[in-house]
Amino acid sequence: MKPNAVIQTLRELRDYAVSKGVEAEIRWSAEDSHMVRYANSAISLNSHEAISRLQVTVFGDHRQTSASLTMDDEDMETMRGAIDKAAGMLPFASAMTYQPTIPEILETTISEESYDPAIEEMTSAEIVAFVNEATQGLESEDILLSGNFSSGTAAQAVISTRTPHVVYWRASDVGITLVLASEKRKWEINAEQFVYRKADLDAKELHDRLAWLTELYKTRPEVRMPEGPCKVVMGPAATAEYLQYMSYIGFSGGSLKRGMSMFREDDVGKRLLSDKFTLLEDPGLRETFAMPVDGYGRRRDKRAIFDKGVLTGFLWDQQSADEFSQEASGHDVANYSLKLEGGEVDVRTIQELAQKPRDEDILYIPFMHYMNFVNPSEGLLTGISRFGALLLKKDGSIELPYNVRFTEKLGSLFNEKLVWLSKETVPYGSSTHYYNRDPYALLVPGLACFDGVKVEISNESFG
Repeated sequence: MKPNAVIQTLRELRDYAVSKGVEAEIRWSAEDSHMVRYANSAISLNSHEAISRLQVTVFGDHRQTSASLTMDDEDMETMRGAIDKAAGMLPFASAMTYQPTIPEILETTISEESYDPAIEEMTSAEIVAFVNEATQGLESEDILLSGNFSSGTAAQAVISTRTPHVVYWRASDVGITLVLASEKRKWEINAEQFVYRKADLDAKELHDRLAWLTELYKTRPEVRMPEGPCKVVMGPAATAEYLQYMSYIGFSGGSLKRGMSMFREDDVGKRLLSDKFTLLEDPGLRETFAMPVDGYGRRRDKRAIFDKGVLTGFLWDQQSADEFSQEASGHDVANYSLKLEGGEVDVRTIQELAQKPRDEDILYIPFMHYMNFVNPSEGLLTGISRFGALLLKKDGSIELPYNVRFTEKLGSLFNEKLVWLSKETVPYGSSTHYYNRDPYALLVPGLACFDGVKVEISNESFG
């Protein structure tokens, strides 16, 4: 549906809720998703789905209930039924300890800064041709291709019974993950891209990385890393994974009050991380599929969450603000729009770094797998490397380390252990649509260097 048609539908549903004497928030979402998946150097899935969903939340005195459904956008009767269902459950809802805020949207806004219709129009043939170009000449009887090319659009809109105004947002995204794996030796390498417009797709960049890593993995010796501290350079996927976990347990006001934060209220204004660490939340970053207006109609401003390591404050969604008597900060959005500012080192890719002289061994970690919390209140995380780690030796040679496990505190990793950051930032995120299409990306330096990162466990093989 086009934006104006969505707005009209939501206004009709609002009028129905008002006529029933119901205080409600009505959220519409839709996706148009296309995925081509590869396994064993063949296409294993080529799917397309276009889905619309409605969620109705009804409010009472310290109570709220909700009903949701997947529906036909033209089926007004079924959508009105969702309002009736949510309203019918309200008398039976348990009392809450706080009164939830109902959105009072003061103006209708349409945000499509991260939307490119050319992505919606991509055909299966185009996708297959792109992947063929990105992997040309790299597969063999032993080295097989897997991965996926996920593309599509996601749209959201919200209205409440308080005003007839609507917040509408739409974005397009492509997420590409290509993996080459040796059947015999069990190693894996990958290359990824995440973009919001078709013109930014770059098959050559993917091919250059895969070809370089393939040659190394076919010719260089395997090695088991010694356990203990070492110098590590992380690629964008690994850095973004750590930052994503920081968004859960670092600067979320709700996590703070629920005892799940690595920081404390009196940490605001203190330098907690390295002065090289400036983390922005910026609704102007199109590469992050940003929402310039949040779900309560608040226009959002750029802010530094950490300014040269100094924590400037916590981010508060409306529900957490209601529950803990705080002021919402304009962050009722699907995902934050985060950017870790680049540093002073003019090197973007591992291929470039590998060509430079070095005075010590460096362990390159492109990707962290199965990361999870050990102790959220201490910022302690554990994870395993995957997809093409390299050991850049002091003498200029390169070896192939088996995967390793790190267990590190975020407050140490991004403080005294942070050595340097690349100047240029790149987007890294996800375009999954297993439940609903919810694209996100963070802008992170192409490479990030840390010292004293401890190899806790070192595997003895790739398998």
